Amino acid sequence: VLYEDARKQAKELDAEFASTKTLRGPFHGVPVSVKDNYQIEGYDATIGFTAWANNPGKKDACASAGAIIFVKTNVPQTMLAFECSNPLWGRTTNPWNNKYTCGGSSGGEGALLAMDGSALGIGSDIGGSLRIPASYCGVYSLKPTPERVSSIGTQGR
Repeated sequence: VLYEDARKQAKELDAEFASTKTLRGPFHGVPVSVKDNYQIEGYDATIGFTAWANNPGKKDACASAGAIIFVKTNVPQTMLAFECSNPLWGRTTNPWNNKYTCGGSSGGEGALLAMDGSALGIGSDIGGSLRIPASYCGVYSLKPTPERVSSIGTQGR
Protein backbone atom coordinates (compact mmCIF):
# COMPACT_ATOMS: atom_id res chain seq x y z
CA VAL A 1 0.00 0.00 0.00
CA LEU A 2 1.47 3.31 -1.09
CA TYR A 3 -1.06 5.73 0.42
CA GLU A 4 1.33 8.39 1.71
CA ASP A 5 3.20 8.66 -1.60
CA ALA A 6 -0.11 8.61 -3.48
CA ARG A 7 -1.46 11.54 -1.45
CA LYS A 8 1.76 13.46 -1.99
CA GLN A 9 1.66 12.79 -5.73
CA ALA A 10 -2.01 13.84 -5.93
CA LYS A 11 -1.19 17.18 -4.27
CA GLU A 12 1.74 17.69 -6.65
CA LEU A 13 -0.45 16.92 -9.68
CA ASP A 14 -3.13 19.33 -8.43
CA ALA A 15 -0.55 22.09 -7.98
CA GLU A 16 1.01 21.37 -11.36
CA PHE A 17 -2.35 21.55 -13.11
CA ALA A 18 -3.36 24.70 -11.24
CA SER A 19 -0.24 26.50 -12.43
CA THR A 20 0.14 25.07 -15.95
CA LYS A 21 -3.41 24.02 -16.93
CA THR A 22 -1.71 21.02 -18.56
CA LEU A 23 -2.29 17.36 -17.83
CA ARG A 24 0.81 15.28 -17.16
CA GLY A 25 -0.54 12.34 -19.17
CA PRO A 26 -3.67 10.40 -20.12
CA PHE A 27 -4.18 9.16 -16.54
CA HIS A 28 -3.48 12.49 -14.81
CA GLY A 29 -4.70 12.11 -11.22
CA VAL A 30 -6.41 8.73 -11.72
CA PRO A 31 -5.87 6.35 -8.77
CA VAL A 32 -4.39 3.18 -10.24
CA SER A 33 -3.41 -0.22 -8.87
CA VAL A 34 -0.54 -2.13 -10.47
CA LYS A 35 0.45 -5.77 -10.56
CA ASP A 36 3.48 -6.51 -8.39
CA ASN A 37 5.75 -7.15 -11.39
CA TYR A 38 5.73 -3.45 -12.36
CA GLN A 39 8.57 -1.41 -10.94
CA ILE A 40 7.53 1.60 -8.92
CA GLU A 41 10.38 3.76 -7.69
CA GLY A 42 11.07 3.09 -4.02
CA TYR A 43 8.96 -0.07 -3.81
CA ASP A 44 9.74 -3.75 -4.30
CA ALA A 45 8.70 -5.66 -7.42
CA THR A 46 9.06 -9.17 -6.04
CA ILE A 47 6.69 -11.34 -8.12
CA GLY A 48 6.33 -13.34 -4.93
CA PHE A 49 10.03 -14.19 -4.48
CA THR A 50 11.30 -13.63 -0.96
CA ALA A 51 14.80 -13.19 -2.42
CA TRP A 52 13.59 -10.13 -4.36
CA ALA A 53 12.15 -8.42 -1.26
CA ASN A 54 13.85 -5.33 0.16
CA ASN A 55 15.16 -4.27 -3.24
CA PRO A 56 13.17 -1.15 -4.16
CA GLY A 57 12.67 -0.23 -7.81
CA LYS A 58 14.85 2.49 -9.25
CA LYS A 59 12.48 3.52 -12.02
CA ASP A 60 8.77 4.05 -12.26
CA ALA A 61 6.84 2.18 -14.93
CA CYS A 62 3.81 4.50 -14.79
CA ALA A 63 5.01 8.00 -13.81
CA SER A 64 4.87 9.60 -17.25
CA ALA A 65 1.16 8.80 -17.66
CA GLY A 66 0.21 10.89 -14.61
CA ALA A 67 -1.37 7.94 -12.80
CA ILE A 68 -1.39 7.92 -9.02
CA ILE A 69 -0.22 4.47 -7.97
CA PHE A 70 -1.75 3.69 -4.58
CA VAL A 71 -1.27 -0.08 -4.28
CA LYS A 72 0.59 -3.02 -5.80
CA THR A 73 -1.40 -6.23 -6.14
CA ASN A 74 -0.59 -9.85 -5.44
CA VAL A 75 0.63 -12.46 -7.91
CA PRO A 76 1.50 -16.15 -7.77
CA GLN A 77 5.19 -16.80 -7.25
CA THR A 78 6.91 -16.56 -10.65
CA MET A 79 3.55 -15.46 -12.13
CA LEU A 80 3.13 -18.90 -13.72
CA ALA A 81 -0.01 -20.25 -12.08
CA PHE A 82 -3.78 -19.96 -12.31
CA GLU A 83 -4.04 -19.26 -8.59
CA CYS A 84 -2.75 -16.23 -6.72
CA SER A 85 -0.53 -17.31 -3.84
CA ASN A 86 3.10 -16.88 -2.89
CA PRO A 87 5.22 -17.33 0.25
CA LEU A 88 5.90 -13.60 0.59
CA TRP A 89 2.42 -12.04 0.43
CA GLY A 90 0.15 -15.04 0.91
CA ARG A 91 -3.04 -15.95 -0.93
CA THR A 92 -5.55 -13.73 -2.69
CA THR A 93 -8.97 -15.34 -3.02
CA ASN A 94 -12.00 -14.73 -5.18
CA PRO A 95 -13.90 -11.65 -3.96
CA TRP A 96 -17.25 -13.39 -4.43
CA ASN A 97 -16.37 -16.61 -2.60
CA ASN A 98 -13.17 -17.02 -0.61
CA LYS A 99 -13.23 -20.79 -1.15
CA TYR A 100 -12.33 -20.17 -4.79
CA THR A 101 -9.35 -18.64 -6.54
CA CYS A 102 -9.30 -15.21 -8.13
CA GLY A 103 -7.11 -16.65 -10.89
CA GLY A 104 -3.57 -15.79 -11.79
CA SER A 105 -1.24 -14.24 -12.50
CA SER A 106 -3.02 -10.87 -12.35
CA GLY A 107 -5.39 -12.28 -9.72
CA GLY A 108 -4.74 -9.50 -7.23
CA GLU A 109 -5.78 -6.96 -9.85
CA GLY A 110 -8.91 -8.92 -10.77
CA ALA A 111 -9.99 -9.27 -7.14
CA LEU A 112 -9.35 -5.61 -6.27
CA LEU A 113 -11.23 -4.35 -9.34
CA ALA A 114 -14.18 -6.67 -8.66
CA MET A 115 -14.47 -5.16 -5.16
CA ASP A 116 -14.42 -1.61 -6.63
CA GLY A 117 -11.09 -1.07 -4.90
CA SER A 118 -9.46 0.71 -7.83
CA ALA A 119 -10.57 2.90 -10.71
CA LEU A 120 -8.08 1.24 -13.05
CA GLY A 121 -5.70 -1.68 -12.69
CA ILE A 122 -2.59 -2.45 -14.71
CA GLY A 123 -1.49 -6.03 -15.20
CA SER A 124 0.25 -8.18 -17.77
CA ASP A 125 -0.84 -11.14 -19.85
CA ILE A 126 1.00 -13.71 -21.93
CA GLY A 127 -1.02 -16.89 -21.44
CA GLY A 128 -4.22 -15.68 -19.80
CA SER A 129 -2.84 -13.77 -16.82
CA LEU A 130 -5.46 -11.02 -17.16
CA ARG A 131 -8.17 -12.88 -19.01
CA ILE A 132 -8.47 -15.71 -16.47
CA PRO A 133 -8.80 -13.46 -13.37
CA ALA A 134 -11.22 -11.21 -15.28
CA SER A 135 -13.38 -14.24 -16.00
CA TYR A 136 -13.16 -15.62 -12.46
CA CYS A 137 -13.85 -12.24 -10.81
CA GLY A 138 -16.47 -10.89 -13.21
CA VAL A 139 -14.57 -7.89 -14.58
CA TYR A 140 -13.24 -6.85 -18.00
CA SER A 141 -9.66 -6.68 -19.16
CA LEU A 142 -7.71 -5.64 -22.21
CA LYS A 143 -4.75 -7.82 -23.11
CA PRO A 144 -1.76 -5.48 -23.16
CA THR A 145 0.28 -5.53 -26.32
CA PRO A 146 3.39 -3.50 -27.19
CA GLU A 147 1.20 -1.11 -29.17
CA ARG A 148 -1.29 -0.67 -26.29
CA VAL A 149 0.63 -0.94 -22.98
CA SER A 150 4.40 -1.05 -22.64
CA SER A 151 6.04 -3.78 -20.59
CA ILE A 152 9.07 -1.58 -19.94
CA GLY A 153 9.68 -1.43 -16.20
CA THR A 154 8.33 -4.88 -15.42
CA GLN A 155 10.20 -7.44 -13.35
CA GLY A 156 10.71 -10.92 -14.77
CA ARG A 157 9.98 -10.05 -18.38
